[in-house]
Amino acid sequence: MPHRVGMTSWYNPGRLVSIAIRVAISTIFGEFVDRREAMAAAREIDPDAIDKNYDYSANDELWFDFMADTGDGWNPAYAMARLLAEPVLAVPDTVSAEHHELPRGRLLILGGDEVYPTASREDYDTKLVAPLKEAASHVTWPNPPPDLYALPGNHDWYDGLSAFVGLFCARRIGGPLSPPRNGRSIGGRLTQQTRSYFALKLPGGWWLWGIDAQLTSYIDQSQVDFFATVAKEWMPERSKVIMCAAQPYWAYAKSNPDAATHFTNFAYMENLLDTAEKSHELRLVLTGDSHHYARFTETNAAEREVHYITAGGGGAFLHPTHQLHDTDFESDMPLPGTPRPIPDTKKYKRSFKLAADSRTRKPSVFPSAKTSRRLAWRNLAFAIYNPVYTLSVGAACIFFAWLLHANARLYGIDLPTALGRPETGYIAALCCYFRLVIATPWPLLLAAAVAGGYYYLADFYPNWRRALAGGLHALLQMGAVVSVTPLLGWLVQPAPPAWRTVLLIASIGAAGGILGAKLLGVYFLFCLNVFGVHWNEAFSSLRIADYKNFLRLHIDCSGKLTVYPVGLAKVPTDDAADGTTKPRLTPHMIEKPIPLC
Repeated sequence: MPHRVGMTSWYNPGRLVSIAIRVAISTIFGEFVDRREAMAAAREIDPDAIDKNYDYSANDELWFDFMADTGDGWNPAYAMARLLAEPVLAVPDTVSAEHHELPRGRLLILGGDEVYPTASREDYDTKLVAPLKEAASHVTWPNPPPDLYALPGNHDWYDGLSAFVGLFCARRIGGPLSPPRNGRSIGGRLTQQTRSYFALKLPGGWWLWGIDAQLTSYIDQSQVDFFATVAKEWMPERSKVIMCAAQPYWAYAKSNPDAATHFTNFAYMENLLDTAEKSHELRLVLTGDSHHYARFTETNAAEREVHYITAGGGGAFLHPTHQLHDTDFESDMPLPGTPRPIPDTKKYKRSFKLAADSRTRKPSVFPSAKTSRRLAWRNLAFAIYNPVYTLSVGAACIFFAWLLHANARLYGIDLPTALGRPETGYIAALCCYFRLVIATPWPLLLAAAVAGGYYYLADFYPNWRRALAGGLHALLQMGAVVSVTPLLGWLVQPAPPAWRTVLLIASIGAAGGILGAKLLGVYFLFCLNVFGVHWNEAFSSLRIADYKNFLRLHIDCSGKLTVYPVGLAKVPTDDAADGTTKPRLTPHMIEKPIPLC
C-alpha cells in the first residue's frame, strides 16, 4: 500500500524555512532561466496544424473534468480521486429534488498546484499519483483510456518545473532525429501535453486554453506567440473559449496591488482573442489557487456574461469564502472586444460580480459564507492545531529568558531575584525587567528580529498600515510575555534556590509558547472576520480536509456547454489497512448546473 501522508503542517518552522529557501531560489533563477522557453525550443509545434492528440472535436459530445489544488493529505486526495474515477457519478441536488447522473470525463484538466508544499518527484508520486492509482484500481477503464492535462501552479514551480515536466510532459511528437514517445499513465489516464501549456479543440466550436503563468504571473513570449498562432491559424471564426488561469486575480485585484498587476498579464491573454480579427469569444474562465468554490460573472463587450469559476477543491486545505464580495478596479487592459486608441494610455474599469445560486439566491460559494465564518473561529485553538509552532515559540521564549538571566548574572544575581518579591510591587519588577533587556544588545536584537517577522507577516496592508499592523501585533505578542514574567517570577520564589531559575525559565517558555500561538490565532481571526485579510494564513493553520469540489463539464450534440459543480462536504478517513474497504462518499451539487450556449 502507498504511504499515506497527512495534511501539510504549514506552521512547522523547519518547513517554513525550507519553503522560503525554495521560493527564493526558484524566484531568482526563474528570472534568468525560464524552462518554458527551453521547452518551446526543444518541442516545436507545427504552426499550420493542431496536434491530432489535442483535437477532440470529432466527438458528438464530450464530458470532461476540471480540478485544481491536489496532492496534499491522503484522505482528501483519495476521496476526490475516487469521485473522478467512478464510471457514472450519481450526484443529488440537496436543495431541489433533481438527481444527476454524470459520466466519467474523457479528459481531466488539473488546474495547478498538483503537489504541496513544494514540488519533487517523491511528493508527486506519494501525494498525487498514488491516490489516483489506488482509486483507479477499483474500477474498469475504457480503451483507449481518458487523457490528462495539467497546468503548473506556483508550488509546481518551486523546483524550476523539473518534476512537473518529467511527469506530465513526457510525450514526444517525434521528428527527424527523435522518435515519438507516449505520455505517462497516471491513475488510468494518459498524459498528452508536450509543454506546460496547451490548446485543446473541443466539440461544438469550443476551445480550451491552458495557460502557464509561472511564479509571478509572467507569461513568456514563446507562450504568447503560441496562443496568438492558435487564435489566428487554428481556430475557426467565432470560436468559444474556455480559459484556464493560474489564480483568481479578479477576486483580490481591488485590494491587492500585486493581484492587480497579475490580472493585467491574464487580461493580455484574454485580448489575444481579438488580435486574430475572427471574433473569438471568451465564455468561461476556470482557476484554482484559492481552495474553495466561487463563481464571479462579468458582462463582456457583447453584453454577454462571462463566468469566472474558482474550483480549487482537489485536496489541499480549505480556504474561506466569507471575505469574497463584488469587486471593481481599474486595469491597463480592457474587456476583450473593446476598441483601444493608439497609443493606449487610459485605464479601463473591470467589474466582477459574485454570482448568486439561482436556487437559494445566496452567493455561489462553497462552503457557504456562514459556514466559512464559523470555521474561522477555530483559530482560537491555534496552539492545539499547530503544536510544533507552539513548542518553537516556547523555545524562543526560553532562549530570551536565558539571555535575561545571563544579564542578571552581570549584577551578581539570578533572574528570579532580579524580579523581586510581590511586596516590591509589579511596576518595580517590570522596571527591573527592562533594565535587564537593555543591559546587553542580544535581547534587543532578538526582539527586533521578532518584530521584523510580524511586520513581514502583515503583507496584506499597504504602506504605513503594514508597519502599524506589524508593530501592534509585535507589541501584543511581546507585551503578553513581559506582563506575565514577573508573576511567574513570584510563583517560583518558594522553590529551592537551586531550582528557581530553571523553573522560571521553563515556565516562561511554556507560557510564552501558549500565549504566542493563542494570540496569533486571535490576530488571524480578527483580521479575517473584520478586514477580510490574512485569509490564507488563517485557514492554512487549520488544515481543514473537508469541503472539497471539482467541476464536471458537458458539451452536448448541439454545442451547449453545461458546468456541473460537484461538492464533497465531508471527507471520510480512509483507515483500511489493506485498501479493500472504501469509506462512503456523499457528493452533492454545489449549485444548479450552469448552462453556456
